[in-house]
Amino acid sequence: MAVAHELQRLNDAAEQRGYWLHRARLAGAGERGALPICSLKVRAGRIERIVTGACRDAEDSLPCLDLDHGLLLSAWVDAHVHLDKGHIAPRAGTGGGLHAAIAAAQADSASWTRDDLTRRMAFSLRCAYAYGTRALRTHIDWGGGEPPLAWDIAHELAQRWAGRIDMQCAALCPPEIFVDMAAGERVAREVAERGGVLGAFVYPMAGVQSLVERVFALAERFDLRLDFHADEHLAPNVDATRAILAAARKTRMGERVTCGHCCSLATVPLYTAHALFDEFADSGATLVSLPHTNLYLQDRHAEGAPRVRGIAPMREADMKGVKIALASDNHRDPFLPFGDLDLLSTLTVASFAAHLDQPFERWSGTVTTTPARALNLSWDGVPGEGAPADLVLLRARDSTEACSRPQADRRVVRAGRFIDTALPDYRELDLPHRVARPDYQL
Repeated sequence: MAVAHELQRLNDAAEQRGYWLHRARLAGAGERGALPICSLKVRAGRIERIVTGACRDAEDSLPCLDLDHGLLLSAWVDAHVHLDKGHIAPRAGTGGGLHAAIAAAQADSASWTRDDLTRRMAFSLRCAYAYGTRALRTHIDWGGGEPPLAWDIAHELAQRWAGRIDMQCAALCPPEIFVDMAAGERVAREVAERGGVLGAFVYPMAGVQSLVERVFALAERFDLRLDFHADEHLAPNVDATRAILAAARKTRMGERVTCGHCCSLATVPLYTAHALFDEFADSGATLVSLPHTNLYLQDRHAEGAPRVRGIAPMREADMKGVKIALASDNHRDPFLPFGDLDLLSTLTVASFAAHLDQPFERWSGTVTTTPARALNLSWDGVPGEGAPADLVLLRARDSTEACSRPQADRRVVRAGRFIDTALPDYRELDLPHRVARPDYQL
């Protein structure tokens, strides 16, 4: 009760007088590896003052929350999720590889009613918001010429959640759609009319360069940003990613392009990966790594344990100057039966799997500033005077603490006010399943 009273006192002062966040260890505001101790004055939804060191200026009559050297970061930006599939794992099944997961999700999609989709997608947004996410981009499966039901619902939710989560919708299309230019144009026009993002699942195939160039031509014509699922496999072949980067350089659209997965970069010779990272850096495209899903799916077989991690070598990419974002991807669906849209968990898993030393000191930008720029958000996520007070506050003081415990006591500030971080109960999702599937049990 004392904590709740303290936070309410800060919220009461947020608009008029303001309050201080004292002795914060600030991540993402300076050189990588440096976590300066600062005090921040928050008022009227923004960071009004930043004072370096333990001092909080002469305005000591204002309410103050002493973070005692705890980490302070800008709110998360999740650049790649799948809200339409979320939470179907209990009824759709899990345990196969990528192709089995695709088949299971497609079979389950026959039961995706308006109520089912709205309930599941809204539940996911509530989780992401409670964890500290301020913006996300969700892919929506788009298999035919007409917009799927989930596309309409995603935009309805985007309007409903405006001011809490800045939500972007990306059409995830199979490459075959773009073989027919008329069909591709219908998709691109609908995406443009709804302010969305054009996306495609691209892999090594005959004519991949020509197909990718068609997608870029549509994006140029309709002024769209592009988001690709690229080379989500472990064959030593990066033709799809190479085709995307070649088109990005040719059209000079790289700043508008994100490439997710790129799992095959883990299997090609290192000199090939280095050459492709040079192309990434030259084009300006952003590499989005998705450790949870790709660690679960890639190199999965019934005979034994995986031998390949299946995620792009991020350290080498970083040394080459590639812009790297981490994202949640799937959650509680056939592609990944776990996950709750918590980017702190994603950064922690990546630090183990990709050997990211000092993740919060050196890599916090992968879940804050880099995806904010890739999604072209109005704020790039760098905490500074005049910036929005959209923040995540941790009791943890460094990576060894932040990655050792789940940080369930984090505090989230949105527009200068502390929000309720209680998570919704999964039992809220049970009723529709029990009606449709009487045999469904927890």
